[in-house]
Amino acid sequence: MFNSILRAIGLSPKGERRQFERYPVATPLEVTVDGVAHRCIVDNVSVGGLRLEPPVAAKPGSNLTILHPASGLHLEGKLIGNDEHGARVSFNSAEAGAVVSVWVRMMHEQESARTGTV
Repeated sequence: MFNSILRAIGLSPKGERRQFERYPVATPLEVTVDGVAHRCIVDNVSVGGLRLEPPVAAKPGSNLTILHPASGLHLEGKLIGNDEHGARVSFNSAEAGAVVSVWVRMMHEQESARTGTV
């Protein structure tokens, strides 16, 4: 029961490798690093951060700004790393990450319901 509660609020139970539960989404974002804007798609989101496609042309540790142009959602993060599939980003604030995680998942669910996709 306790593990179910943890998962419901976006945390992983003790013993699992990841600190936060990840949720698949497909939402466009704009990520700005050193004044250069990159158009990306969120692949998954958690309270701790998100994974973007494609990779962001910046060094790990770079500070970045995340913007959802349609809503004006704006927050700061840090590039954790890139691989051939995408970029891993951590949020600078766990509180903001919790809000963003829920918000992005809700937007994705609404879009999926509207278009009939999963």
